[in-house]
Amino acid sequence: MSTRMFSDDQLERLRSFPDIGRDDLIRCFTLTPADVVFMDPGRGRGAGDRLGLAVQLATLPWLRARR
Repeated sequence: MSTRMFSDDQLERLRSFPDIGRDDLIRCFTLTPADVVFMDPGRGRGAGDRLGLAVQLATLPWLRARR
């Protein structure tokens, strides 16, 4: 027996990119100098780690601003 966790509408929203304006794109997805220092490879972080951190540092504030 299979159970669905998300409705069709929820799945579509999860699988697609939301609309984002140019101003929000620049404001939320431009890393600050502090972000760049935090992602410093000298702290033992590889390229994949730094990419993941950059995505999180940009995405979480944007999601918060969308509320």
